[in-house]
Amino acid sequence: MSARKLLSFPELRDRGVLLGRRQIDRLEAEGKFPKRVLIGAKRVGWVTNEIESWVSAAIARRSLFVAAQVVVDSVA
Repeated sequence: MSARKLLSFPELRDRGVLLGRRQIDRLEAEGKFPKRVLIGAKRVGWVTNEIESWVSAAIARRSLFVAAQVVVDSVA
């Protein structure tokens, strides 16, 4: 089993998350972004594997959209 690691907010950008804090807050509240982990009184982090899965899913959604658009364009 691989070791689980936590990412700080600045490290999210290095993993492909190009969202601001408020947008992440909104997406978390809507259940559309991995939940943060409380590390200390004023410190949070995100589980690396969950963030990588979220980014992969975003890319997959884009790929599905592009594929669907190609089909629509070929029918029209």
